[in-house]
Amino acid sequence: MDRAILVTGASGFVGSRTVEALVRVGCEVVCVDLVPEPNTGVLACDLCDAGRLWSVGASRDFAAIVHCGAISGPSLYRDEPDRVAWTNIASTINLLEFARKRSVPRFVFASSASVYGPTRVDLPVSEECALHPSSIYAASKVAGEALVEAYCRQYGISGVSLRIAAVYGPGRRTACVIRDMILAGLREEPFSLPCGRDQRYHYVHVDDVAAALSAAVHAPSLGAVAYTVAADQGIVSRALADLVREIVPGPPIAVAGTEDPLSDRQGPYELDAAARDLGWRPAIDLASGIRSYAEWLTSENLKIPLQINSVA
Repeated sequence: MDRAILVTGASGFVGSRTVEALVRVGCEVVCVDLVPEPNTGVLACDLCDAGRLWSVGASRDFAAIVHCGAISGPSLYRDEPDRVAWTNIASTINLLEFARKRSVPRFVFASSASVYGPTRVDLPVSEECALHPSSIYAASKVAGEALVEAYCRQYGISGVSLRIAAVYGPGRRTACVIRDMILAGLREEPFSLPCGRDQRYHYVHVDDVAAALSAAVHAPSLGAVAYTVAADQGIVSRALADLVREIVPGPPIAVAGTEDPLSDRQGPYELDAAARDLGWRPAIDLASGIRSYAEWLTSENLKIPLQINSVA
């Protein structure tokens, strides 16, 4: 791939790992972010400012755009729905217009599995399911997906949306139940969750997400407009708590049975489409991901004495 790849949100959790994944396979990457990290080469760019975007990208030709820059979850800015919608939708429109006018061959949109909304828990969730977003964040992702598909149909862009499950792993800065469970065990502190005991959650390791986004860039052709990206068919919170404590010993984790107001009840995800069309399957199962995350939190971040068990 001779031309560069533009990655937005390149200082963020998913964006930074995606840059690393692309560089490892020999890609030249141009990185932009609203608030770039010092000394990283990431360029400052408010994606809602079309003029700034064009200024940053004026002198380069691009083989692809990977759009990871956005307000990144339903728990952020819940009292500012206009900010969430404007930021996520306007940034996507500006990037699609840039792609159209600059003839960028591939557009990869980091969407969210929250677009499905609540589903029947006894039925699998496939990419063909109707979308019923239950938050403004999820609705903004539905809008982004619709814009990507419309630009593909009307202007011939080769675009795709990846519906990404809850991402965990080294470097996450926002709320993360898995991280908090691990840290409580490492510190030998009690920990409890106020809700969700029997509710299924879907997780995926950040390195698997980066690999999926890279695969979407390099796929010779796309058989669908969207793909689900998750580690498996999900796990209920009480089972997750037990798994974390098998790997990181500590006080028992109490999980209340109250409904989680920030997470939709959903069935198991079907993941065959991404394997078929993108050649991507998750490489990191949940137990392995938890173990490696605990090791990172211990040795690289908090210098907590290591006490991690293996789980077959």
